[in-house]
Amino acid sequence: MSQIVTGDAVLLDLRPARVPSMLLAAVIDIALITLASSLFGYVISVVAGGYEYREQTMTMIGSIIIAFGYPIGCETATRGRTLGSWALGLRVVRDDGGPIRFRQALLRGLTFWFADFAPWTGFCGGLICASINRQSKRIGDLVAGTLMVRVRSPRRPPAIPPVPRELADWTSQLQLSGLPDELVTASRQLVQRYDDLLPYPKEQLAQELARQVAARTAPAPPVLLPAREFLAAVIAERRAREQHRLAGGHVPTAAELPQGWR
Repeated sequence: MSQIVTGDAVLLDLRPARVPSMLLAAVIDIALITLASSLFGYVISVVAGGYEYREQTMTMIGSIIIAFGYPIGCETATRGRTLGSWALGLRVVRDDGGPIRFRQALLRGLTFWFADFAPWTGFCGGLICASINRQSKRIGDLVAGTLMVRVRSPRRPPAIPPVPRELADWTSQLQLSGLPDELVTASRQLVQRYDDLLPYPKEQLAQELARQVAARTAPAPPVLLPAREFLAAVIAERRAREQHRLAGGHVPTAAELPQGWR
């Protein structure tokens, strides 16, 4: 298990992929690339009509395009997945947990063929690097600042604590329209992962998030609340309103909801 705290104070519960899974995903991708290159070569042999030099040149160019274009294109289009990683339930993310973009996919694709799976590294440079790296990063991940994680069977996060009855009147009056989704996500992740963090980072993160949330909500709580309790009350109230808004009914406060709905 790997917990990552991003620059925006978002806590991420990520599961780095294991080396055997990464190896099998790479084998699948290489097999698909080989198959596509062979099919392309067959088509060229038919189209070229006996011009051996032209056939070889076009086949080589096409194979290079397929070899580099397949992983780079797939990871860019799907934000971190090739067919091999999809089959194994894996995804590539940035070190801060965000989805990768073309730049990261390009660096990973180039490094794969020039370092991870290159003749001068014995075709196992990436395997050796992933085996000794704590987060199973291959050379391409180190260069691109990425991490391959498992996306199947994630651990269910703890429930948001319910709003205390003495705060029900306050939360029912909260103006929450100024809260951006990113800040809500960061606050929810902090509250849910609070007990798993070290004391110093979590207190600092909670104070900073509470300051940002307080600046975007009104009115202020009737009593001075610890940062975590303040965030939990705001998030529970916002979630309660969203759930009933989607249901098309009355929008109650979080204190009016059954505990299981929070």
